[in-house]
Amino acid sequence: MFKMIQYIKGYVKIRLESSMPERFLGLCVHDQITVWNLENKEVYYEMEICAKDYFKLKPFCKKTQSKIIIIEKHGMPFFFHKNKKRKAFFLGIFLFAASIYLCSLFIWDIRIDGNHFNSDEVILDMLKQIQINDGIMKKNIDCQNVSARMREAFPNVIWVSARIEGTCLMIDIKENEDSYQEEDEVGEDLDAWSLAAPKDGRIISIITRSGMPMMHEGEVCKKGDILVSGRVEILNNESEIIRYEQVRADADIRIKTEYAYYDEFSLHYTKKEYIGEKKEYPVIGLFGKEYFYCPKKSLPAEVYKSVKPVYLTSSFCIPLSFGRISWIPYKVNNCVYNENEAKQRADEKLQQFLVTLVGQDILVCEKKINLKITSQKCIAKGVVTVIEEAKKKVPIEDPNEKLIEE
Repeated sequence: MFKMIQYIKGYVKIRLESSMPERFLGLCVHDQITVWNLENKEVYYEMEICAKDYFKLKPFCKKTQSKIIIIEKHGMPFFFHKNKKRKAFFLGIFLFAASIYLCSLFIWDIRIDGNHFNSDEVILDMLKQIQINDGIMKKNIDCQNVSARMREAFPNVIWVSARIEGTCLMIDIKENEDSYQEEDEVGEDLDAWSLAAPKDGRIISIITRSGMPMMHEGEVCKKGDILVSGRVEILNNESEIIRYEQVRADADIRIKTEYAYYDEFSLHYTKKEYIGEKKEYPVIGLFGKEYFYCPKKSLPAEVYKSVKPVYLTSSFCIPLSFGRISWIPYKVNNCVYNENEAKQRADEKLQQFLVTLVGQDILVCEKKINLKITSQKCIAKGVVTVIEEAKKKVPIEDPNEKLIEE
């Protein structure tokens, strides 16, 4: 930091030739003149001193019969004096500083974090509908309004934070991971509820923590049947019901149920055959527009683009980007699955379905799938038997029933 300050102010390296160097340095200390990098060269001394303090040394030289010679000059004042005739150079510095200032007034990058179900492209398209995109002035952005509009557009988003850092609009999102599951018929704000079966099945296990179990292990349940009631009977010493208490039913319930499976695909398909070599071309982005050279080709091709913006700091993005476009030519072949290939394809799609179930903490017990192959398509249908946790909150069966006395 000291070196930086001295560079801004300007400093010189001098040689001191004196018969009384101690007195000379003592006078510098007395007048609070700072010197540094002092070196004894036997017959003279070398040191560095601030440029403005150099002009205070003339009286000291007369008193100590000393001679001072400037060896080197450093710092911004000397740099500007040396290049004072280079007007274009200083004009370039001024224009660069002005362009950086102008760029700082706009948003050049939008960062989205925390989204899992809603892709970046979907969110950016929604922001464009409310005129929020790259190149918008920061003063025209109302972060609270952006957060409110995003919550309206995406019902599964439960929390949004929008803020501006540098030239970036930071959007942090928290999504409701259970929003795609079957919703309960009651909310968490109610004082009591029961648990019902969300689908048909056979109860494998039921462990009740709160409430009264209405069905037991091994029994068959239908969709909507009450498994654990939130209305609990209160008995007297003679085992007679004296009243009912309403509670929030809670239990671990696992049932064996079946999922219907159906999949159909055509035996005719197209397959890409890549030919030739992959070629890459440079891309330059400036103020939201991209410039690149890509010659016209007679064959169709897959085009991949990778562009990265330029950052001066971690949150200061400028409207300049660099990247490459990859061009991969191919031709399309019309193909037909044979019987073995059709079976393999059907099995792959079935495995994808089973993996999805396992990812939802569902245990697959058995699968009965029939495969039918015609001249045009392949059809796979059947049932998959699983064991899963099943409980759905529903209102109390008779919430108005209260005290029963004899």
